[in-house]
Amino acid sequence: MIRRIKSAERTIALFELFARRQIGLTVGDVAEELGIPQPSASMLLRNLMSLGYLEYDRHTRLYAPTIRVMFLGNWISPQFGAIRSVSQVLEEAQRKLDIEFVYVARQNEVSVQYVWTLEADPAHRLGIAPEVPRSLTCTAAGRALLSMKSDKEVVGWVRRSNAEAPVERLKVSERRFLNLYDRCRNQGFAETAGDFVPGLGALAVTLPTANGSPIAIAFGDTIDRVHSKRDQILSALKDVRDSLAGMPPPVPLPPTMPAAAP
Repeated sequence: MIRRIKSAERTIALFELFARRQIGLTVGDVAEELGIPQPSASMLLRNLMSLGYLEYDRHTRLYAPTIRVMFLGNWISPQFGAIRSVSQVLEEAQRKLDIEFVYVARQNEVSVQYVWTLEADPAHRLGIAPEVPRSLTCTAAGRALLSMKSDKEVVGWVRRSNAEAPVERLKVSERRFLNLYDRCRNQGFAETAGDFVPGLGALAVTLPTANGSPIAIAFGDTIDRVHSKRDQILSALKDVRDSLAGMPPPVPLPPTMPAAAP
């Protein structure tokens, strides 16, 4: 007899439920559809949200899958004759640039979560694993995502990020950050040079998605290498953004919304 693992079965059943319904679901919806107690459904949903696989709309109280779910099977689609996957587009760009790492990220409350990462040399262990949340204000991806928000929203997120910063060096001045935010918004990309990980730099752009929650795409390496390849990286980011924007959009999951401002 195969030993059944209830938590694993519930997780798969949940994603199959989203695939069937193709809409955001409440805790009550999930509990009823899966036939499990509501506290168990709530715990399952919150756990997957903390890992970045689900997002939660505070206004409608709906949960829905994030783009991180898509990347789980992204590598399989080309084997069945599908169009180039997002990961393929990014891998090709990374090889042409000869850059150390590339990642796709989204905002998860007050943090940035990398939903897909690729390192040219995993032995370098640059610490870009998806499981670890990143600073919203000190990463290129976080700054790019914040550049799409209003001044009022940005101030709120900066204050909350400062309040929850694990170390002092990840706290930022509101005034200086707003100047940085204006520059990011005007130039269409964000950059860092040792702001989060000492010695490493990155450049990032945003890409809108069908459900209204933008993602950020970033390339990075040592500060010197990023500086020497800056123009090539920016050109590659633009090409990647244009390429991905031209792909058929996924079916949206209404009604979901980006993270609410603090």
